[in-house]
Amino acid sequence: MSERIATHQQKLDGARDYLERVLDQVGDRWETQVYSEGANWTVRQLLIHLSVSDKGHNRMMMAIAQGENTIPDDFDLERFNRRSVEKQAEATPDGLRTALRASAAERTEWLATCDDATLDKKGRHGSMRILSIAEILDVIAGHDRTHGQDIAAILGINI
Repeated sequence: MSERIATHQQKLDGARDYLERVLDQVGDRWETQVYSEGANWTVRQLLIHLSVSDKGHNRMMMAIAQGENTIPDDFDLERFNRRSVEKQAEATPDGLRTALRASAAERTEWLATCDDATLDKKGRHGSMRILSIAEILDVIAGHDRTHGQDIAAILGINI
């Protein structure tokens, strides 16, 4: 693994470790509402969103690396996020955390096969911006950390 890829992996690992430590302290508060505007998700629903997004980001990056695009021109991120959470309404925190760990392991395994040139390949992200794989990796790390911070703030978790 190149130094550049290793640096991205460290960012991903640090953000995911932070998120895991926050989730370890949720206890029985999975149905606590995190946001009062927009999606109005509970901690569990936010975990569904994180799980779906993580898997989707992996598929997106792997496709971009192959010169393919997975995000259509008319993609609606808000609608996708809302529907993906609704579709997994019965998902459990334990199952979702297992899925998050699996997608992180898949990404780590895939990154180990990449070279620095792969990080520079660009494609459409769900935000509709054209991003390099390196930038998408930063988005993933930021996504984990930001939502982890949101959960920690609403539940009074100090890490």
